[in-house]
Amino acid sequence: LKADEAVTDSSSREAVAYHEAGHAVISMKLGYRCLYATIVPDGDRLGHVCCEDPLVGGHEDMIKHALKVLIAASLAESKHIGSQTWGDADDRVKATNLALLATDRRTERAEALINDMIGEARNLVECHWSDIEKLAAQLLVEGSVNFLQRKAAASEGSDAP
Repeated sequence: LKADEAVTDSSSREAVAYHEAGHAVISMKLGYRCLYATIVPDGDRLGHVCCEDPLVGGHEDMIKHALKVLIAASLAESKHIGSQTWGDADDRVKATNLALLATDRRTERAEALINDMIGEARNLVECHWSDIEKLAAQLLVEGSVNFLQRKAAASEGSDAP
């Protein structure tokens, strides 16, 4: 999210946490590695995630995965605040451009693709809502979550007697 798109009061901070948690959790559930998520403002961004890009690599459904990750963030934010929003205008532009790219710029087909991906992303958000809530809560407390450190700590804990 960009810093000029929202006020940094506590309800906006929560919305950012759910938005970024939506990106991160759905990315990981689709099989992509994430390095970190943060709601610490950085330049013009209120928060961001650093995950593998679905558009890089040999994933068969890379455009659909990218669309789901983009859309899931807005759905998670909307579910938390109780009203429908795209949250981040950049996510909406990226989703629209990806859908147009996937459909050879056929507007009706692009809209249908986005609508299909909204349905699939909604199912993913619902299915993984508890994980999104946990990550959002952690972001609200800590500001940032490093998934590599968290994974290493979990591995160390599982090796303990």
